[in-house]
Amino acid sequence: MKIKLSLIFIFFIFILSSISSYAQGSNVLVVEVTDTIDQYTVEIFKESLEQAKSEKSVAIILLLDTPGGGLEQTFEIADIINKSEIPFVGYVYPQGSAAWSAGTFILMSCHIAAMADYTIIGSAQPVEITVEGSKLVTDSKRINALVSWIQTRAEMHNRNKTIVAKFITENLNINETSALDYQVIEYVSPSINQLLLDINGSSIVTSSGEVIIFTIDVKQINYSPSIGISIMKFLSNPILTSLLLMLGIFALIFGISSPGFGAEVFGVIAILLSLIGSGFGISILSIIFIIIGCLLIIVEIFATPGFGVIGIGGIICLLFGGIFLIPNYSTDWVITMDWINQAITIILVIAVIIAIFFTFLIYKIIQVRKKKTAMGTFIGETAKTVDMITPYKTGYIRFKGELWQATSDITISPNTKVIIVEKDESVLKISPK
Repeated sequence: MKIKLSLIFIFFIFILSSISSYAQGSNVLVVEVTDTIDQYTVEIFKESLEQAKSEKSVAIILLLDTPGGGLEQTFEIADIINKSEIPFVGYVYPQGSAAWSAGTFILMSCHIAAMADYTIIGSAQPVEITVEGSKLVTDSKRINALVSWIQTRAEMHNRNKTIVAKFITENLNINETSALDYQVIEYVSPSINQLLLDINGSSIVTSSGEVIIFTIDVKQINYSPSIGISIMKFLSNPILTSLLLMLGIFALIFGISSPGFGAEVFGVIAILLSLIGSGFGISILSIIFIIIGCLLIIVEIFATPGFGVIGIGGIICLLFGGIFLIPNYSTDWVITMDWINQAITIILVIAVIIAIFFTFLIYKIIQVRKKKTAMGTFIGETAKTVDMITPYKTGYIRFKGELWQATSDITISPNTKVIIVEKDESVLKISPK
């Protein structure tokens, strides 16, 4: 009997120690999702999910503050969330943040949706850029497809299907109070600590079935992207991508026109970084403008006598090529119109500065090349002697305002007009005119 009691006692001690160990080791992984949503945001989701698995995290907290981004990437992120065995908690945070467009799509895909005070979601109607400027997409086929998608996600998590549809059809924006009242989100929490208290004990359906999460006194682990992803994320900003490409093209043209300074090497590197940042997803229209712009500037440098209409036309084409690198396809991007307009303004201002700078450099190169060409023409040109020049004694002549050493087969007096008949490095051979 005593042996049985001892065994039972040891068994309970083992169970209690196991529970205590699990409680001490529990944590949540906190992941910041900011800036535009792109392919490297997808990589952040994949990497953070793997870390959460290795850390045995009870949940992944997404801190959302984004103007939106790529629709294809958004769908891929939503698929990662849907297939995850670890619950995702979307949290628009900190105060003053917004999860617009693609950010709202991601929030609606999360197992739990929450917002901090003074935050906004919505504005998910796609935007496109035309010759008339940026405008909202109203094509019913595309709009209805997006509405069905977001309503399906809302239904999966028992949220208000009618309101989430208006994020797309009416470009609706709502704050945290309205979102909670309309049952679009589950919680309004002023801080991460409060959010963990609010969601404690929540029952969630993941890919592995129904789970109950316990988040009291859990450790918060902040996710840090790997160096590779951090670099790619930095390069993937559409504004930076556009400017890198334009800077690279101008530097390459400058390097070709005036080799030896390394500008062509810098140009190639900048163009490659731009291609990497864009994921090689550059629009055909942008490529056409850029190629035409490069050809016009090269023609201006090497084929025409000055820097005029052809060169200016080339620069204008390059500027338009840079602008069309901005996300401008409504089927691929859901991003706020304000962000698009700001991006265009920033690119135009900086691109004009770059264009003016390189135009000045190229203009100077053309001037120097003209001067060298003019100074390089000697045979048959007229000059005037400064010294007495004999077959046995060299002297100086004045040619285009410069003094040159000269020789002659006959004696020539000073202040005599002569013709240059030969050039041997820095010494000219002359004869009387």
